[in-house]
Amino acid sequence: MTIPQIIAEIQFTNGVWTDVSPWLVKNASITRGSSRVESPVIRYEPGTATIRLNNSDRRFDPTNLSGPYVSSGVSLVSPMRPLRIRATWNGVTYNLFRGFTDEFAIDWIPGVYSEATVPATDGFKVLTSKRRAAQYNVTYDENSEPIFTPITFGEGEDSGARVERILDSADWPSGDRLIDTGVSTLQATTLEGDALDELYKTVETELGECYVDASGRIVFRNRHAILTESRSTSVQASFGPTIVPMMTKLSTDDATMWNEASISRVGGIPQIFEDSASVARNRYKTFSVSDLLFEDDLTAMNYGQWIVYTSKDPENRFDFMTLYPIQNSATLFPQVLSREIGDRIQISVTPPGGGSTITRQVFIRGINHEISQENWVTTWTLQSATRYTSNFFILNSATNGVLDQNILSF
Repeated sequence: MTIPQIIAEIQFTNGVWTDVSPWLVKNASITRGSSRVESPVIRYEPGTATIRLNNSDRRFDPTNLSGPYVSSGVSLVSPMRPLRIRATWNGVTYNLFRGFTDEFAIDWIPGVYSEATVPATDGFKVLTSKRRAAQYNVTYDENSEPIFTPITFGEGEDSGARVERILDSADWPSGDRLIDTGVSTLQATTLEGDALDELYKTVETELGECYVDASGRIVFRNRHAILTESRSTSVQASFGPTIVPMMTKLSTDDATMWNEASISRVGGIPQIFEDSASVARNRYKTFSVSDLLFEDDLTAMNYGQWIVYTSKDPENRFDFMTLYPIQNSATLFPQVLSREIGDRIQISVTPPGGGSTITRQVFIRGINHEISQENWVTTWTLQSATRYTSNFFILNSATNGVLDQNILSF
């Protein structure tokens, strides 16, 4: 049995990828996306990866100024070096992770062996590290005392344009973005504070998605993408009951149930909406969010109605699936290497105690790879797709814009 060839590369010199795969100890881990879906607003955490490198010749030791990665007497082995991990299988190379090194942690067995552990974090690390200061206009009162008024930007722009503005303010490269046009229009911003926090609030207002993909691009999908893009509306792959081995977890809790919503915008009045039938069956479970960036309260009410419509009842759902591709390599490795956050898949499980096969469609919301010398385990965090169909009405959409045929969408 074999696993895909892992390719690990680091930019010790800006713009130049150095292949460190010959020194790779095949123990690597990669985690991207959400760790568990418990809310209709999905927050994707910064992605992380860890590789281990044989350092017996001290090439990855930052104190070794005679090593290969030294320039003008300065070691280039340092944090914030771009790192990417790829895998080649059956002649095809797949991106798995791209980010920035956190450190080179050197372990020694004196006189015998040394190893460098290199953790890395994706582009969200760059955004959260950027502390932006507000800009001010200065005027003077009748006593010649200065009055500082914050300069604002982007009033009335859509959420996609706001994402672009935030990324510009954090100096994120334009070539490493994949940004939808937003559906919601937003209040103005001062572009101050943590850039990642403002990005999260923008995406929360849109009810969209934002993550760093396997190529290192920051991806923003508006809230209609889940209803219109083919990779989210059509099943991209099916698993079980014959495609094995896999392990799934069926959850029956109330983590994804919200039958009342209290939604407020900056400067607005909280808008409250409930589904009385669900409340009567299940008691209240309130989804509450404040300080959204809408321009009016009507949009906040529509937001709450959408939350309740898609979340009013508890679900029997698969929220994780673990695959062991080395035991069915021809079928499973192309899947675990190519699937991306937002893809719709189908899972079918025959219960061990007998009975009908349980089939559910789900979205991939998180991706984890654990790679060792002779094994590969991939776990996907999942969100039920049952409530997200192609029948929602979307204004100005050729396929989703027919009122007699479609359910009203937010």
